Formats: sequence, C-alpha cells, structure tokens
Amino acid sequence: MDNIGVQSGKPTFMEEISQCQDKTTLFGHSVNVIGRLTVHEVGTCLAKLADSQSKSEICIDTSLIEPFEARFGSLFNMIGELEAGNQNDIVLKARVVRCVDGLDLSLYRKAIESQRKYLELRNAV
Repeated sequence: MDNIGVQSGKPTFMEEISQCQDKTTLFGHSVNVIGRLTVHEVGTCLAKLADSQSKSEICIDTSLIEPFEARFGSLFNMIGELEAGNQNDIVLKARVVRCVDGLDLSLYRKAIESQRKYLELRNAV
C-alpha cells in the first residue's frame, strides 16, 4: 500500500537548515522547527523565526496558517515543507503553527538528540 497523504514533520534544528551546503537537497522535506518570532507581515504572508543559541533564522510562508495570533518574541513551533525562496534562500511553507512559550529549549534539544540516537541504533539492528 502506498504511503499517501501529508508527511509528518521531522524535528529539525534551524542551524541544520541554514548550514546545509546544498539547500536544494532540502526542498520538499517536511520539517518541524521551533524559534522566536521576529517578523510577521500579514499582507505578504511572511514571517521569520530565529534561534538565539545558534544565531540561525528561517523565513516562513504563512499563507496556509493566516491569521494566527503572532506575538513578537514568543516561541513558535511550525511544521511544513521546505521550498525555494528568493536568492537561493529556503522558505518553510508552514501548515501547522502553535505557540510554545515556556518550553525549555535546552531540554527539548537534548530530547531530540536522544531520540535521534535511539532511532539510529534501532534502525542499525
């Protein structure tokens, strides 16, 4: 049976996207990112999330999630697909958004890293 439907968003750190040498390899990937909202332009359906720890940021196409209650500086979890943007940039076309203020980012990072190690070991067997 074919796997039809929307892919689940793989937990991804923003620096993994921004530091990728060939961003075209990321197009079409479904990702789950967390960052602080720094820009939100309702008219152009554009937003930006930033990660202060890695000094990374990502552009977000918000056309599928407007209107959403944008609070600048709040922590948001966005799930969607990576697409080509302007000037060889990459854009996340968000389809799910939720505010996750209060999330312990260092604990979240440790949990994702632990999950990746476990899945890697499980798949190696």
